[in-house]
Amino acid sequence: MHEVPDTAAIDVVLLPPGPIMEMAIGANRTLLAGNPGGGIRLDGEDCLPHVSVAMLPARREDMPEIIAKMDRIARRCSPMTMTIDAVAKHRSSTGETVSAFHILRAEILALFHKTVMNVLAPYATFPAGPPIFFEEASAPSIDCFLRFPETSAYERYSPHITLGFGDLPELLPGIDLPVRFEVTKAAICHLGSHCTCRRIIAGFDLGTGASAAHGRPIR
Repeated sequence: MHEVPDTAAIDVVLLPPGPIMEMAIGANRTLLAGNPGGGIRLDGEDCLPHVSVAMLPARREDMPEIIAKMDRIARRCSPMTMTIDAVAKHRSSTGETVSAFHILRAEILALFHKTVMNVLAPYATFPAGPPIFFEEASAPSIDCFLRFPETSAYERYSPHITLGFGDLPELLPGIDLPVRFEVTKAAICHLGSHCTCRRIIAGFDLGTGASAAHGRPIR
C-alpha cells in the first residue's frame, strides 16, 4: 500500500483513455531511444501519462477533505472531449528540451482547472522539502512544482501531456494529428521527480452524479 508522507506533493490530473495512454507511452519510448538516460519513463502503472490540473503541497491530515471536495467537483463535471493538436516543445530550467502533446484549452477544461485551483488553494501548505515527493526530486522539479500557481495556472494554464526529454519529431508514424478523445477519469496523484505521476492517491469518475471516489486508502 502506498503511504503518503505528512506533507505530500500532489497533482490533480485528468487521465486519458487507454489508446491515448499507449500513444503517449510510445512517443516516450521514441524519445528514450535517442536519450536512454532521459529521466521520464512513462508506463501504465508507475509513471502515468496525464493532464495536470492543479499542483500543491498538502498535509496528509487534509487529504480526506481534499478527496471529498474533488469527488464533488468530478461528479458535477461531464466527461470532457479533448484535442491533441500538436507536438509542443520547451526548454527546461536546465536547458533540456521537453516534448509534450499540446491540448487545446476548451472552455470546460479551463473551467475545471479554475474550479479545482480555487477549491484546493486553502489546503496548500508550506513544503517540508524533497521528502514530500514520492522519490528524491531534483531542485528544478521542486521549483517547477512550487511555482505552478504562478507560472502555469489560470490565464497561464496550458494543458498538455508531458512525453519526456528530447526533441520529438512533429510528425510521428501512426499518429495523425489532431487527435480527439474523451476523458472520463480524474485522479489525485503523488508526484515524483520531473513532476511525474507515480502513484494514484484517489481516483474519480466524471459526471456520475453519485459518490465515486475510489482512491487507494491513505495511511
